[in-house]
Amino acid sequence: MKVAVLGAGLMGSAMAMRLSSQGFQVHVWDRTREKAEALAKQAGGQAFGSPWRAVEAADAAIAFLSDDSAMISVATDMRRADGLLFINSSTITPNTSRALAEHFAGLGICYVEAPVVGGANDLERGSALFLVAGDQGCVRLSRGVLSAAGELMEVGGGPGSAMALKLAYNSVLITTMSSLAEAISLAEAYGVGPEKLKEVMKRTAFAGVAEKYIDRMLSGSQLHFRLSLAAKDLEYASRASFDVGLPAAVTSAAARLYKSAEAHGMGDLDYTKIIEFVRPKRPS
Repeated sequence: MKVAVLGAGLMGSAMAMRLSSQGFQVHVWDRTREKAEALAKQAGGQAFGSPWRAVEAADAAIAFLSDDSAMISVATDMRRADGLLFINSSTITPNTSRALAEHFAGLGICYVEAPVVGGANDLERGSALFLVAGDQGCVRLSRGVLSAAGELMEVGGGPGSAMALKLAYNSVLITTMSSLAEAISLAEAYGVGPEKLKEVMKRTAFAGVAEKYIDRMLSGSQLHFRLSLAAKDLEYASRASFDVGLPAAVTSAAARLYKSAEAHGMGDLDYTKIIEFVRPKRPS
């Protein structure tokens, strides 16, 4: 089966490599041609100069794009392709996903929302969780591709529901990181080190958070999820809340914090490094 992977960032690259290892033939497109060519070579596939060229020669497509604008740009490049399966694993706003579903239906394309819970490492190991929504026939078709990289959880709603659930999850995760960064800073301000906070948390319902994230925050951790994308996801969660009349005060406050950190040049760091923005600067 030929699958077009649209987007050669961390997630798209991981998915391309996973699909290749499971016997799929991979087509690759990215706005940066050099990135597409490098990934195609690594995955034993072929790079294409436009999203449509990558998709028209494939049986299915899966997109890992950065934001609403990038996704809309790719969608407008599509042509009529009756029966083509298009899986959207980009994290975008629910309303944009609804508009995309209508647009693709007009082209005869089977559209499935499948945002990912987990990181690039989970995709590479085949242990990611895909939140899936769409026409049931299209969802069934998507299983062959998605199950190669993880587990599917059908959300059960119409277009936009899987995206809303992904944004809800990301809001919990990212706002937890900002709260944890502030908690570490508060303890340190009174002479208590992070290990003591970790010790307390490990005796509570927050044990998993302490074990997984405190050391990662404080060490030179590997990049799993860019701070700039975390800022975007919080902004989208806030916007999605506004669209249905919810204030989302906590999410909006965290979005402003992450946007400020991004504006201070931290966008390419792992999102847990928000602690470097929150933590008071120590004298050298």
